[in-house]
Amino acid sequence: MQANETVNRGVQAWIQSVRPASLWFLVLAIVMYMVLVYLGNLVATPSELLPSLPAATGYVIVPTFLNYVPNFIIMGLLLVLVGRLRCNDFGLIRLRFLPAVVWVLCTWIVAQMFFMLTHLDDISLDPAWHGRIVKTISNTVTGQMLGNALYEEVFWRAFVMSQVVLLLVHRMKWTFGKALAWAIILSSILFAVSHLPHDFAHDLSVQKIFGLQVARLAGGLAFAGIFLLSNNIFIAIGLHSLSNHSLSLFEGSSSVLTQVFITLVPLLVLVLLAIRRRWASG
Repeated sequence: MQANETVNRGVQAWIQSVRPASLWFLVLAIVMYMVLVYLGNLVATPSELLPSLPAATGYVIVPTFLNYVPNFIIMGLLLVLVGRLRCNDFGLIRLRFLPAVVWVLCTWIVAQMFFMLTHLDDISLDPAWHGRIVKTISNTVTGQMLGNALYEEVFWRAFVMSQVVLLLVHRMKWTFGKALAWAIILSSILFAVSHLPHDFAHDLSVQKIFGLQVARLAGGLAFAGIFLLSNNIFIAIGLHSLSNHSLSLFEGSSSVLTQVFITLVPLLVLVLLAIRRRWASG
């Protein structure tokens, strides 16, 4: 109980420092997000409009990053100019960046060691690293950490979740704990639903879409837990990036490590963060 209260106090202190948005603005932001996802997946992608840019930059900029540039611009203008929100309101606190880098880097190293120790009899460097080092790294760093994962974590975990808590506490007079629980569930459901245009664009079967939705819902809940227990959105962004693109060192490890990052790593990080919170509470 004491550990839970410590977690709530840390989370509550940050959420109380967030500038509250009105209900209409929160709904508008979610609708705009969904519309942009639809347009990006089903109508056009910037990578199709600028096909030579990735190659021209030596693949420092990858198509995945380009796909999110219009989203960042439009949603950024909406949230900052109309909503008048600041970096703190999205959990983007500079002092928490380096600790997150250490957490994510150590997690990545452990995952590589896990694969290496379980495949000692047959292990070799992934061919993607031969002559394509920049592109391989950029798929995770530029495409995910500065693109997809950054966009999704900041919006769903930091913005939507905190604003739903504030609305429920101030309008409905709910307790903080109850409001936070429902905010986690709602933001995770919406996070999963926001991927449906991608599934429709790729003409996936109903069974495949259902399975992906369950996995995304579980991932949303896990990343929400990681963000709240660590009080560090950068950790959630980093682990989300690795779950999408594992940046594997060894041949044949990509699918294995992706599954590790999707299932085991979030659970392990949650446990470690919970233990750290319990020790901190004395």
